[in-house]
Amino acid sequence: MVRLYTIKEVMDILQLSYTTVYAMCSNGTLPSCKVGGSIRISQESLRNFILNNTKGGQ
Repeated sequence: MVRLYTIKEVMDILQLSYTTVYAMCSNGTLPSCKVGGSIRISQESLRNFILNNTKGGQ
């Protein structure tokens, strides 16, 4: 089963504001979908975003 995060959950994980996460979803920077009118971000999309947008570390 695919894990889907809400914007609030992604806010907490990435330590960004609601507006920033919403904008990232809207402009396609962070792939998302709507489920019942609410934006959801898949665990895979979030993982890929983190891996592709961070430097250093493992």
